[in-house]
Amino acid sequence: MAERFPLIYNPSANQIQEISSSDSVNLSGSALNVGIITATAFSNLKTVTSVVSLANSHFNYLMAGPVTVGSGGTISVAIGVSFVIA
Repeated sequence: MAERFPLIYNPSANQIQEISSSDSVNLSGSALNVGIITATAFSNLKTVTSVVSLANSHFNYLMAGPVTVGSGGTISVAIGVSFVIA
């Protein structure tokens, strides 16, 4: 099995990247709930028709695109929150 490195947000490049193999992550004393997610597929609706509020700055949000905001739908992203449609 290949080695896996945690993903980090690099604000200088505005990208999510693997942490360098020469770097380390110290999570001791943090309130982070960490783990590994294994799935065959992740899914979301192609059209948002309700109010979606992404307000928790402790999370990053991701949707698989393309995504359309339909009638009655809104997506609000709070200041300091990361939201990506990939």
